[in-house]
Amino acid sequence: PDPDISSKKERIILEGDIPTPINPKGGCRFKSRCPKAFKKCEEIEPKLIEVRKNHKVACHLYTNI
Repeated sequence: PDPDISSKKERIILEGDIPTPINPKGGCRFKSRCPKAFKKCEEIEPKLIEVRKNHKVACHLYTNI
């Protein structure tokens, strides 16, 4: 969070369908709502990796950097 209340931030509105937890499809759980999702996201679930102490990420884009 930025403590400067005068700074304006671009708000990201997530679109797409929220996946059902009852019958999840393969791939990334966030693929239907991610604006940067690509084919690999539909097919393979990304692995959860620790990028810093107590900070984990599960994203193909992050692992491809």
